[in-house]
Amino acid sequence: MKRMILSMMVSADGYIEAPGNDINWHVFDEEMSEYMMGFFGTVDTFIYGRKSYELMLSFWPHESGPFADVMNQTSKIIFSKTLESVEWNSRLVKDNVVEEIGKLKQQPGKDAVLFAGADLAATFIRHNLIDEYRLIVNPVVLGAGTPLFKDVQKKPFNLQLVDTLTFGCGNVILIYRPEKKSGNHRFQ
Repeated sequence: MKRMILSMMVSADGYIEAPGNDINWHVFDEEMSEYMMGFFGTVDTFIYGRKSYELMLSFWPHESGPFADVMNQTSKIIFSKTLESVEWNSRLVKDNVVEEIGKLKQQPGKDAVLFAGADLAATFIRHNLIDEYRLIVNPVVLGAGTPLFKDVQKKPFNLQLVDTLTFGCGNVILIYRPEKKSGNHRFQ
């Protein structure tokens, strides 16, 4: 059974994008690249929303090398109500997010990773579809932008810290799993 992992670059103050959809602040070096290559070995499906898909599609198909090979060859699911078609080893899903992810989780294989924007991440979080959060906290304070936990905190929910990884570039990866407490139903 697959797990659904949310992996997201986050500023120290909780933003995934600076104003204007800017992600040029990401701190990424060879050590981070090595970590990501190892992580890619544990997943067989990338999940994107429309904006993230279009951003990745504009860059990766024109690149080469081991990292680009993984980005280009891994199967992708794109959630979008507005796109009519997708390319780049992708499958388009227009609705039924919960049903689609439920089916995906039942399939054999490696885990799936959500590399999406705040709106799609919020949908996954609201419907308790995330099995693991990998927050890659960058040593950058943006002061404004798009928060990761946008529109999801109707009620607080608890996460259990299961691991941390630190990198020479200043990034820290916080790995959390949702707490499973009896009687503690999130987002009712």
